[in-house]
Parts: sequence; C-alpha cells; structure tokens
Amino acid sequence: MKFTGNRDIAVTVKSLEKSRVFYENVLGLNPKNVGEKLAVYDTGSITLYVQEQEHHPPVPSFTVENLAEARAHLEANGCEVTKESKGALYFRDPDGNIWDIIEP
Repeated sequence: MKFTGNRDIAVTVKSLEKSRVFYENVLGLNPKNVGEKLAVYDTGSITLYVQEQEHHPPVPSFTVENLAEARAHLEANGCEVTKESKGALYFRDPDGNIWDIIEP
C-alpha cells in the first residue's frame, strides 16, 4: 500500500468569518472557494482548507489509489478511522495524530 503526499492541508477555526479576515487581509490570500463552514485557498505551494469545526491540529493529506484497500490496511495496522466521506477519510495514527487520505 503506497501513500503519496499531496498539496492539501486542513486547519480548523472557531469562526470562519473572523479567520477569513486574517487569511485574506493579513496574509493576502485569495479564496478559491468559500462555503458556509469552509474556505479554500491556493497558497502557491499548498492548498489550504480552513474549516469551522471542533479544533484539532492541522491535518496533512495523502493520496491513495484505492480508498477501501487503504482503510483495511490502516485498520489492520491499528489505526482508527474517525470520519469517512465520498472519496476521503480521516484516521488517527498510533500517536493520535489525525491524517486525511483521498482517492483521485
């Protein structure tokens, strides 16, 4: 099973409205996409997902060819899948860090 790093990282915020002021006015980033609880920024090197939700450390992302195989592989090796949606899932490694994997 091969996990390949991609250009995505997600951060969580308490208030998307307040955080947008920071990312757009202070850092000078332009949003690619904005939803009710999500703003997406292309920073040049990474795509930054700013999500209004319960706080946790930044989430780096990997790409895999087959999400179902990746899930089975992770669970067989002691990782906890914490959330799954169409084409993506989040999991905790043995130290509790949260990671995201997506399927192209």
